[in-house]
Amino acid sequence: MLDIGLSLLAIHFTEPLSYFAYIKNKKLDLKENEDLPPVSVIIPSYNEKDKIREKIMNVLESYPREKVELVIVDSSDDGTFEEIRNIQDEISSGMSYLQIPRMKIIKTERRGKIFAIKEGVKASSNNIVLMTDVDAKWDDPLQNAIKYLHGEVGAVSCIKHANSSAENSYRDFYNVLRMGESAIHSSPIFHGEMTAFRKDVLSCDEIPIVGADDSTIATITALKGYRAVCVNMRAYELAPSGMDYVRWKARRGSHLIIHFTRYLPKVLKSENKKFKKVFAEEAYLHLINPWILVVGFAIVTLSDPILSLLMLSLLGLLYVPKKTRNVIKAWFPNQIFLIIAQMYALFKGEVKMWSALKK
Repeated sequence: MLDIGLSLLAIHFTEPLSYFAYIKNKKLDLKENEDLPPVSVIIPSYNEKDKIREKIMNVLESYPREKVELVIVDSSDDGTFEEIRNIQDEISSGMSYLQIPRMKIIKTERRGKIFAIKEGVKASSNNIVLMTDVDAKWDDPLQNAIKYLHGEVGAVSCIKHANSSAENSYRDFYNVLRMGESAIHSSPIFHGEMTAFRKDVLSCDEIPIVGADDSTIATITALKGYRAVCVNMRAYELAPSGMDYVRWKARRGSHLIIHFTRYLPKVLKSENKKFKKVFAEEAYLHLINPWILVVGFAIVTLSDPILSLLMLSLLGLLYVPKKTRNVIKAWFPNQIFLIIAQMYALFKGEVKMWSALKK
């Protein structure tokens, strides 16, 4: 039994390490569009009164203002809608420094982010539509992404970092994977901080009511034969702390668990061999590999408790140097989060409207 446990642990570590080594040096080689197209920016908002003005400014500083249409879909009860109206009135009267050429406000009941996105897509005027969270800040110009959204590329997303060192330890590796997968063909994982797509590739009616709306857009785009790529446009996200961080990771992860479970059969039947390999690898890493770690270590512990203690001691020693500490912080907690996420998905199903977390 000990041999089985050690073999499982070896598989758990060597498989993703091999994938990372294979993918880390791959570079995107995409043709840039010389003429920046007009874009419709959809901002779903729920109780973001103190952040909405700053968010609008961040968007307008990132792209030529004359080419931006803002579509804000609000379901707040804290005065966010009134604040948006105030901004709109300032623009209409010429008092505002924002100078937004086009701004639409849609007031709706709170049903979940995906419903707000679909409302925004329906109301948008431009072929290129993007969605972004109110609490996400773009560190780089939007044009870093939009310039690639033409030809074979049907959708683009950003890479991201957070206000949490624990989250950033994970993101440093995560971003390399997203960029490398995009260089191969497409990434099956997109980000709510900035996801953009072309309506001539993906219509509003083709976007299903799901939790992982951003990654679903990426996957459907790739299944249609277009590329869905993460590019070097950095976005900053606020991560909760304490138990809210655990809940945040678990519910995000549960959306991806359901996403990979739902689309794996469709992707395996597709003729897109490059994307099929990437998707299958990510499905394995999200669905199976965490359990291989748990089962393998459990077998080792039952077979040879002293050896398992030696392994934990070695892990403690590796935590001392900063370089290996970051690897440990990036890997082991997220294996636990993925297992918790699977439990969330199993017992709670696909929750499309979560309670707000303090960030």
